[in-house]
Amino acid sequence: MYNLKRYLFFILLLPIHAVWAQMSGSIQGTVKDAESMPVEGVHLFLAQTSSGTTSNSEGSFSLENISPGDYILAITKIGFQEQQLEIVVKANEVTSIDVTLENASYHLDEIAVYGQKRSTLHAIRLNAPLEQTPLSVNIVSKELLEQQQAINLEDALRNVSSVSKFGSYGISDNINIRGFDIGLAGGPENYRVNGAMLRTPYSNYVEEVQVLKGPASILYGDVEPGGIINFVTKKPLGYEHASFEVKVGEYGLFRPSIDLGGKVNNKLSYRLNTVYETSNSFRDDISSEQFMVAPSLLWNIGRQTSLNIDAIFMQNTTTIDWGFPVGLSLTRAKELDNSNFYGYPDGTSEGNNNMAMATLTHRFSENWQLRNVTSYSNQSRLLHDVYPIFDAVSDSVAYSFGDYRERSRTNTFSNFLDLTGDVHTGSVHHRLLLGFDVSDIGRPVAFNFVFPIEGVTSLNNPTWSNNALSSAPILEDDILPFTTRLGINVQDLVSLLDDRLNLLIGGRFSQFTTGTRYRGDAEKPSDDSNTTESRFTPRVGLTFELIDNLTLYGSYAESFSSVTPQPGRGLDDPEPLLGDQIEFGLRQSLFDDRLGITLSYFDLNRKNVLQFEIIDSNGSISDPNNFRANQSGEHSSQGVELDVNGKLLNNWQFFGAFSYFKTEVISEIVQNGDAEPTDFAGKELPNNPNAKLSLWTQYTFKQGIPGLSVGAGIFHQGDMFGDRLNTDENIIEAFTRFDLMLGYQYKNLKFRLNMQNLNDVETFQRSIFGSYVPQMPRRIIGSVVFEL
Repeated sequence: MYNLKRYLFFILLLPIHAVWAQMSGSIQGTVKDAESMPVEGVHLFLAQTSSGTTSNSEGSFSLENISPGDYILAITKIGFQEQQLEIVVKANEVTSIDVTLENASYHLDEIAVYGQKRSTLHAIRLNAPLEQTPLSVNIVSKELLEQQQAINLEDALRNVSSVSKFGSYGISDNINIRGFDIGLAGGPENYRVNGAMLRTPYSNYVEEVQVLKGPASILYGDVEPGGIINFVTKKPLGYEHASFEVKVGEYGLFRPSIDLGGKVNNKLSYRLNTVYETSNSFRDDISSEQFMVAPSLLWNIGRQTSLNIDAIFMQNTTTIDWGFPVGLSLTRAKELDNSNFYGYPDGTSEGNNNMAMATLTHRFSENWQLRNVTSYSNQSRLLHDVYPIFDAVSDSVAYSFGDYRERSRTNTFSNFLDLTGDVHTGSVHHRLLLGFDVSDIGRPVAFNFVFPIEGVTSLNNPTWSNNALSSAPILEDDILPFTTRLGINVQDLVSLLDDRLNLLIGGRFSQFTTGTRYRGDAEKPSDDSNTTESRFTPRVGLTFELIDNLTLYGSYAESFSSVTPQPGRGLDDPEPLLGDQIEFGLRQSLFDDRLGITLSYFDLNRKNVLQFEIIDSNGSISDPNNFRANQSGEHSSQGVELDVNGKLLNNWQFFGAFSYFKTEVISEIVQNGDAEPTDFAGKELPNNPNAKLSLWTQYTFKQGIPGLSVGAGIFHQGDMFGDRLNTDENIIEAFTRFDLMLGYQYKNLKFRLNMQNLNDVETFQRSIFGSYVPQMPRRIIGSVVFEL
């Protein structure tokens, strides 16, 4: 099947051909909206140059002293579709151009400039600049993703403070935000695509990555308190464009992709992104493959109404890798070869991720808008795995926990409807939101396992074949576990003193129901019943502009997350996971709002944390019946963050993030088998570096070698504990990694070379079962982009 898709992929490449000719020109013009009214504050710049300007109150603009040649004039403003126009500048002549803007249908962040003037609809679902938003929102922009050649979520989140990653063992990204895991059980609640509930792998459909830190229940219902990760997808641009990119790199990376779009007519435009990726690893016997297609259509039904339809179709296959055997200390693991693979070479995770989303936007007036987003996703996975275990007696690797196969399917329907508007009552400005949302998740899971597996293999030279294969499970479609959510939220961002003082007040009523649906021939047990809970969560926040471009902010928010009953494990009526956070800080804008700086302090807490205890210490961790559940966990996290983003000059970009925080277990007691209960109180949560620093800069030359760009990055991670008991032998030591980038653009060709982990540092991540996974050594990735 993959071979057929590869052939179809390359057939798509055939129509792309060169149409660029050498030309020369100078530029003046006006910008108007669809009603021929002049538009002020429109940003116009020549792509890949440092030349740019902004339209004045009459909509006029001019760009002077432009070298003769071919250019792309990029035109952006919040609320309007981005445009890119081909122009020619001739020596000693003025090129006149008139621009007509079209309303945009984008329903998340529409970035106009860098710094704190960026507007965000995602953070509070209101269109307000970050400087007036009393929350922590980090945005990893399209430019930064391209400069660093990010090919997975970990690459993107490296630029975000207070974010770390669990060893993913090749299946999914397990993320900590401000010390707390989000979606560790595999659920989609803390992951979004365009604001809709969906957890799908990072790929070329992503325009930018947004991280909303802290409790977000007022927006999204029952979610875990660490934060939300949202992918903004690529949308139609409203003009003809096409690009073909090929990435190649060490360890077998081959990644061709296409991004093309255009107009069918004045009302209908489209965009298509597709990618094929295959890669091996620095570790033996590991490979991965991905194929993705993401079409997007924009229909401007009328002057005030638009419909945007997005879809994602993706297939992934990857080898499951637990790193070193479970139970082997990190001190001992460091003595072994990082390329050693202890798993089952045919053990893979095969996933299909399909999603369709429709966004209908209607503007009643300049100040009032109705937006409805409906999405449906179907995600299936077949997993085949074994668990390599360190046998201390024989100093070898055993597989006594068994061979495990799992088949699951997650069907998610969600819909949210927002009415937003601006109201002025005298000198008071209200930005209002009334929202309603509903979602339904069904996730049947079936598993088979064979336990135990006889035989051992060497730590130094692992060679092992699995002779006790479990059979592939069959999903029972007539018995369907489900979670249904509905919510109503109201928010008011009240602005006074000419928007210098902003008070955010909001609340949400949420109801969620968990249970099992029985269909067809399935017989419902007499004692089966659904569980329904309701909760109100508040949010309050304040921003105050102390002096021009320096703003003080603070906020308080609560969250909750539903916990699925575990009747067979002693947890018939669980309490919801509760969270709360206090946060305050300062925001500064510099260099005419080109550079934004945020300094913040947070105090985040959660309680009723679900833990699983092993009943039989000699049993298999592959057997779900060998666990019992308790909710004894209560955790806290406090720290500071410093985030910097923007441009020092028009051709010099800078991004920085620093965080220092500590987690603490307030209370938690876990008993495994017949051993004495373990009290984790006072310990730190593993996989959370106390200190994290990321710096990235790119400079594009205007003279000497125009089109040449250089970039460099420093990524530091402090010590972190690699186990729940915080033992010295399992401390993951601090490291500092250096990256370099060289880029060059000549006409419609772009070349980029990234050297990641230039100093070849060795480091590890801890998996959810406590094994240690070696991380990527030095790697070089190169790319060529051809644009039309």
